[in-house]
Amino acid sequence: MLTSIVGVVILLGGLIFFHELGHYTVAKIFGVKVEVFSLGFGKKIFSRQMGETQYCLSIIPFGGYVKLMGDDPYKGVPASEAERAFCTQQLYKRFCIVAAGPTSNLLLAYVLFTVVFFAGQPMVATRIGNVAIHSPSWEAGLRAKDNILEINGKKISHWIEIEDTLRPLAGQKVDLKIERGSQELRVPIEVSKVHLKNAYGEDEETGGIKGMTPNPSEPVVGISDPNSVAYIAGLRTGDTITKIENKPILVFEDIADTLSSLWVDNKPIIISYKRKPNLEIKEVPEQTVSLNLPKQSKVVSLFGVGTLLGIYPSELFVRQLSAGSPAEKGGLKVGDRIEKLGDGTVYNFEGIVDYIQAQGSQGQEAKLTIERDGKLVILNLKPSETSQEDPISGKKIKKYMIGLSPWAIYHEPDYTVFKIREPIALVKHAFHETNELARKMVISLVKLATGKISAKNLGGPVLIASVAGKSLDAGIIPFLQMMALISINLFLLNLFPIPVLDGGHLLFFILEAIKGKPVSIKTMEVANQIGMVFILMLVGLTLFNDVTRIILH
Repeated sequence: MLTSIVGVVILLGGLIFFHELGHYTVAKIFGVKVEVFSLGFGKKIFSRQMGETQYCLSIIPFGGYVKLMGDDPYKGVPASEAERAFCTQQLYKRFCIVAAGPTSNLLLAYVLFTVVFFAGQPMVATRIGNVAIHSPSWEAGLRAKDNILEINGKKISHWIEIEDTLRPLAGQKVDLKIERGSQELRVPIEVSKVHLKNAYGEDEETGGIKGMTPNPSEPVVGISDPNSVAYIAGLRTGDTITKIENKPILVFEDIADTLSSLWVDNKPIIISYKRKPNLEIKEVPEQTVSLNLPKQSKVVSLFGVGTLLGIYPSELFVRQLSAGSPAEKGGLKVGDRIEKLGDGTVYNFEGIVDYIQAQGSQGQEAKLTIERDGKLVILNLKPSETSQEDPISGKKIKKYMIGLSPWAIYHEPDYTVFKIREPIALVKHAFHETNELARKMVISLVKLATGKISAKNLGGPVLIASVAGKSLDAGIIPFLQMMALISINLFLLNLFPIPVLDGGHLLFFILEAIKGKPVSIKTMEVANQIGMVFILMLVGLTLFNDVTRIILH
């Protein structure tokens, strides 16, 4: 709570100060008298007169104002100071003074992102955490722990840069330069077409490499054949391999690599593992089993570990079934290994989800080939339909599922500190980040106005306080990023052509330039009343959304 209060005071206080400072500075440049500079509205809780300007702090913190002599059309201006009044200034000067507020918020975002990129921000590293067997990534030769250095000769600094680079390249072949141990390798691979939800909640076909993720998978094994070497030795589905002959095992691929380096026909290998509790098995501390290795070829592939020893990645094993679900009713059981989907292979749980969704949307059954007790069984399941509200668009969307959960356990990816120290590159990157966020916000506002994005996504002071507190808890860099983001929001919001906002005043100035004379006081008065009603309705909506979020969560 305290962090949220401190965070929102610093965040809003800073943004309001720089906004009003923009008005103040340009007014001073043009010689306009500034009577009041206030952070906040309403009753003054602190004020100090310095020169011709009163500087004050007011009780309502959500805003601020700069009072210029001559900005109220109902008040006269002393003849001796007429040349310093806002209303007597040339049109372009009045335009610049008003536009300086939102412009300052945009410039502040540029500065904040420059600081962020110079100091360095934590980003997901380019190291591959997991590669699904038989996926396009696997078939191309990528493996867990590979570090992606370049794509088509372009240096890559973090995982988001990988995604951004691949996005427009669907269907094209790219050349990846990777680091594997002490070696640098080239891996050509075709960029797949991937269907994802974009930032606006819309289905989008984009480019990506299927089967790889930055999140490393825990070396949890699945064993579906009771006659296999692994099962007879004592290993069970859900066991986490920790060491093989005292060599640490961090990801599933380490199992194959380590066995390949140690394998001697008929020689026993000591495997250490941990067993987590479930409904049937109590928790067991780390212990060991001895595997007698059968005859095999020189190299043990990851797939070969399954064929020779009966050890498979746990991601395709059923860990849990929902009561009354199509999976339970259709005969699927805990411990089953999913071998095929329809007539095609499956290499990760995401593929299962996509297949079920596709079959369900077409009104067709899902055909699953599973291995149970060493035998293949074919099951035909009818996906159940559920309706969920899209959190962005607010529309009901259909989801299809069969009610199973896998054994897979994923960890946080590796992180790297992304920083830029070269001045020109630093400024360019800060400008690009700010402009890109502003562009996305404009698109979001258009979609909000046309009903493509739900108004439930709007947030008010409670949400701002919450995100300010959370970002401050996360560190100074996330806080500065959040401050830059909200500063861009204020830049755009204040440009709305709504009377009482800066954008409304700018609209009046544009009309004055077109007509050759100022908009009448009566017209401005009516427009300001309408604008105030709109602003109050908007504030009411955001407060309602804030309260609703608190109740629901």
